[in-house]
Amino acid sequence: MTEDEVLSLIISQLVAYGYSAVAQSVADATGASSDMMPSSKLSELIQLAKERDRTSEDDFDDGYSTKSYDRESPGEDMDTDQRTGFDAEMLTNAQPLSSPEYSQIYYTQHKGPCRTAIFSSDGRFAATGSHDSSLKLLDVGKMKNRTGDSGDKPVIRTLYDHTEPVNDLSFHPNGLVLASCADDQSIKLFDLSKTGVKRAFRYLQDVQPVQSICFHPSGDFLLAGTKDATVRVYDVKTLQCYTNNNSGQGHRSSISQIRYSMTGKIFASASLDGSVRVWDTTSSQCIKTLEGAHGGAAVSSVRITMNEKYLLTAGLDSTLRLWDITSGNILMEYKGHEQRTQLLQPTLSYNERMVMIGDEASTEVVVYDTLTGGLLKRIPGQNNLVRCVTASPVDNGILTCR
Repeated sequence: MTEDEVLSLIISQLVAYGYSAVAQSVADATGASSDMMPSSKLSELIQLAKERDRTSEDDFDDGYSTKSYDRESPGEDMDTDQRTGFDAEMLTNAQPLSSPEYSQIYYTQHKGPCRTAIFSSDGRFAATGSHDSSLKLLDVGKMKNRTGDSGDKPVIRTLYDHTEPVNDLSFHPNGLVLASCADDQSIKLFDLSKTGVKRAFRYLQDVQPVQSICFHPSGDFLLAGTKDATVRVYDVKTLQCYTNNNSGQGHRSSISQIRYSMTGKIFASASLDGSVRVWDTTSSQCIKTLEGAHGGAAVSSVRITMNEKYLLTAGLDSTLRLWDITSGNILMEYKGHEQRTQLLQPTLSYNERMVMIGDEASTEVVVYDTLTGGLLKRIPGQNNLVRCVTASPVDNGILTCR
């Protein structure tokens, strides 16, 4: 619709409301062509738009509450280690794991370097985000079971809606929505249930490049960490943004990563200021601070274990550390990789028995034994620095980004 058409609608609506003099002033001031006849077309168009917005909102809410996949309970076919994960009691008389075997079963690429990856909570889907601003949605089953048929394409869809490098991804708990954040200062929400759609159906605009995001397990809220030091919590339905006004509890520099725990009771944030903070979700108060978690070096990553008792952090001191949240003590250190300049993203295996991270000194993935700290394996075969490693939540499968 042209500017003249919009102004003509405004003038006719003013006449219809009985403001002929005001309408004439608008026409004279703008030079808009109008017959000065009364018309309610503008109000009718606005009403239609409101109804459309309400319908979209209802569809959005329904999408958040509807399960489109017939999922099995994650715990039904998993061993005890998978359900409970790591606990400090396991450190006593821990026996080292045997070296794991990994082989590449699928490869795809973006036009630019891949920066981040994630699995859906049921392990059926995965997504990657690139420096070229694109995202890819992948079918994990097809990656594992290639048949060679023409329809055997693990990449379900490539998504385009960012204008700058993608920094992080998060699947909504129902698997129907994928959130992404980027240097273009936005968070985009993509509806995965609508085939062929490559653009976001909803977005959150920030004033800073968004570094990290994470959905609350309920799906109602989305954590965001940006180039500034303030933690954001977004209500994904109303788009309302909440922050902690207590400046004494916040970081002093950019937030590199932010993650909810499995139940959502707490969340943790890592920062370039070298600190790690643990927050109570209900009160939004910081309940634990690890200052100088990596000797003053920037912290690139933070993960909360399944039982919400421990943290795994990675820093630019070439060290991974496992922390007890309550005491703030270091339980284990993992050394054998190099990380001095890149914000590498490590992962815990599905049963939390292994820790994996890229290595700036090589193109390998370094695998550590969580309980002993020993280096189990170096996974070769990468052709560039591995920036991110992410583990399947249901088995020993991993994705690497380079």
